[in-house]
Amino acid sequence: MPPTATIAEPTSATSSDTIGDASAEFTPSVATGEFEYTLDHALDDCQLRLDSLSMDTADGAAVLDRHDDRVDSSGFGVDRLSEPIIAKQPPSQSRQLRPAATRANLRASMADGATFGVMVGVGESYLAAFALAIGLGEISAGLVSSVPLLVGGILQLVSLHAVAWFGSEKRWIVFCATLQGLSFFPLVWAAVSGSITLFPLLAIASLYWFGGLASGPPWNTWMESIVPTRIRPSYFALRTRTSQICTLVGLVAGGTMLQWADNRGYTLLGFAAIFATAALFRIWSVSWLARHKTPDSHTAGLNLRRSVASQPDLSRDSETRDAVDREKSAKGKLPGKKSESSVGISGVRLLSYLVAVQLMVQISGPYFAPYMLKQLEFSYSQFVTILAVGFISKIIALSFWGRFTRRYGAKRLLWTGGVGLVPLSALWIISDDMYQLALVQALSGVMWAAYELGFFLMFFETLPIEKRTRMLTYYNLASMTALCSGAFIGAAMLRFLGGDQAAYWVLFGVSSIGRFLALGLLFGAQLRTITPIHVCLRVLGVRLSTSSVDSPILSTLEDRPRDPAA
Repeated sequence: MPPTATIAEPTSATSSDTIGDASAEFTPSVATGEFEYTLDHALDDCQLRLDSLSMDTADGAAVLDRHDDRVDSSGFGVDRLSEPIIAKQPPSQSRQLRPAATRANLRASMADGATFGVMVGVGESYLAAFALAIGLGEISAGLVSSVPLLVGGILQLVSLHAVAWFGSEKRWIVFCATLQGLSFFPLVWAAVSGSITLFPLLAIASLYWFGGLASGPPWNTWMESIVPTRIRPSYFALRTRTSQICTLVGLVAGGTMLQWADNRGYTLLGFAAIFATAALFRIWSVSWLARHKTPDSHTAGLNLRRSVASQPDLSRDSETRDAVDREKSAKGKLPGKKSESSVGISGVRLLSYLVAVQLMVQISGPYFAPYMLKQLEFSYSQFVTILAVGFISKIIALSFWGRFTRRYGAKRLLWTGGVGLVPLSALWIISDDMYQLALVQALSGVMWAAYELGFFLMFFETLPIEKRTRMLTYYNLASMTALCSGAFIGAAMLRFLGGDQAAYWVLFGVSSIGRFLALGLLFGAQLRTITPIHVCLRVLGVRLSTSSVDSPILSTLEDRPRDPAA
């Protein structure tokens, strides 16, 4: 199942029967019976929806038809528009792609997601194992899994200005994706030559993560001009499913290739083969990105079109919004300054908790791979099995947690995930058996799915729509800083304790204790109940500690007013 969820409390008898989990099997019921939802069906529906949107390009007015807040017969969610809205824009900003061009864009984006997924599975997932195979040591292998994320997170800040320098999101994204693909070729050379030192390997991995992280926020913005608003949740659910399957295929294929090469004494050549494969698939992905057609001057009109299409209230000028807020406050619907301050403090506590958890997790997280491959002497097939179990369990669990949240709310989901994370690292102390560790990893995937979904729902719902791209960039930097700091603490502890199996057990225990203590930051935080939103995730990497490194697709978050109680 794809990592996507539709979180909603039914608003009527009709909606209670139709609003559900966006990650459910795409098998809608129609008059002719049940049919498996395919890409062609999705794209055909996209074209029908595009045809229903009439654009008056002569005077630059965008006329949007009226829709109710229901799910139509195809199972897609339809945005709610209270009345027809006219958005006056300059003609150059209101130009829209024809349905045929949009259909081609959707196919290209789907292919990009598939090829990107293979690259993630067969490439970056094995960097730590490569560091061990080439003789860099266990601490170095842990640092390779963490330090490049911080460097990439710092360098990605340039993306806030690079789009303007390059002239469009598309050019910057294609540049970053190309850079990411090319970063694998030095790894191929190192594997063939059989030699590389730590700092060049860290630099190569940092280049890889820079290409991935720097293109992320602009990609989110770009997709809002590519994918029509009405079909985003269902389209990205299908795209995510495709990318997840391809990531799993790449992961298993990479492990199989390494095991085959290792059995014949050609381990490093096996790494050269999988890194070359990752490079080719990323370059293939670049070719699909380059095929996208972007509306003229879409950047200037993007936010206006988006707010008109799905959020009429946001089109009001600031004076009108202030007057409405004052009126609500006078009626008691807004809590006032004291409550606003309380909510702000709670938000800080929530963010502090998220960063603290990242720090404590990464004390042990980067060193699970060295522990398995060196201390437990697992084969590559056993290594990839443990990775795949956690990855699959997390995907499946997201569907369950979506239903859980509809019933109990996102606050309880976040608490459930936070408490569930506490014992996970300590459970690695109990047994060295692969099957028992696979069960631990399956539980880890389930708990991380709850934690991350609860985190995304609580965090991104509080972000102003116009600031999501910038705030995601800053949050990524803070998160990566905590990740890298935890890795250095773990490295220092391993070195001080001698680096044997008992030293790893201390790391795992300290990490669990730290996760438990971090829960104290959630006590007293007034986490509000949020309104229904869709969340789809992109997988950026596969990890033993967190099952996967995910990033939300912001264009799938509904743009609507905040709850009055917020």
